[in-house]
Amino acid sequence: MRGLAEFVMRGRTQACAVALLGSLFPFISPATIGLVTLRKGSTEGLLVLLWAVLPLIASYALSEGPALLTLVSVASLFMMVVSANVLRLTTSWQTTMLISMLVAAGFALGFGLFFSADVDFLIDTISTMLAEVAAQQELEKPPFVPGRPFILGLVALMLSVSAIVSLFVSRWWQGMLYNPGGFGEEFRGFRLDPRVAGLLLLAVVAGMRLPSGYEFWAELMAVPLLMSGLAVAHHSVKFLQAGGQWIVFMYIGLVAFGPTIGVLLVGLGFADSILNLRSRLADVKNRQP
Repeated sequence: MRGLAEFVMRGRTQACAVALLGSLFPFISPATIGLVTLRKGSTEGLLVLLWAVLPLIASYALSEGPALLTLVSVASLFMMVVSANVLRLTTSWQTTMLISMLVAAGFALGFGLFFSADVDFLIDTISTMLAEVAAQQELEKPPFVPGRPFILGLVALMLSVSAIVSLFVSRWWQGMLYNPGGFGEEFRGFRLDPRVAGLLLLAVVAGMRLPSGYEFWAELMAVPLLMSGLAVAHHSVKFLQAGGQWIVFMYIGLVAFGPTIGVLLVGLGFADSILNLRSRLADVKNRQP
């Protein structure tokens, strides 16, 4: 990865080439846009973005699919310029995550407003697929029929998480090149302001009490808390010198038992914002003989 990051930073031509070809691999194109934006600003980031968008435009032109899916992909790349520039100017992951959430929600609502027909087409397609599955399993009706809040919430969540994870990769690349080990320290030190954490938790609880279909909007509000919980876990393993296998187990558990582990990490992130668990952990260790 270091070699790829070095190649990207050699010049605009190299960065554009990686952004163009990186669409074949997960996170490469958005991370390239993020790295360039972090180092050189939003203007250079937008120039690289234009090349990353070309495969999406070509794919849409050669297919007969709805424009919505292409627009979501373009929006995810544009969000990298926004998120990376916010982090570059504020050096605050909290601010960056909150703005990424708002931009993602804005895109999703905008798609629902201006591309309503495409959203309805996507809902009909998914509903038809679920109906066919229900018929094959001899069920009276599908167990779940998605509505507009469900689809738009899923889009907002995907945009937000994609932007944050890709920005992590960009910041990791930047650390490898210009500040070795810096990203690890930065991420392990991430902690939410207690007031922000409280408002986010209230929004999550309120979202969970809404009618079925709004779950993804609640999960969107939980993203910063989840990232804070991950930061606490990484810090604890590093501080206690427990071994990297615990981090691996955590992520395996997050994939295999997503809701359960996710709730625990969200709670951990909230508790840390209120109680500053990392400083308490240091006090406990210092008191040991």
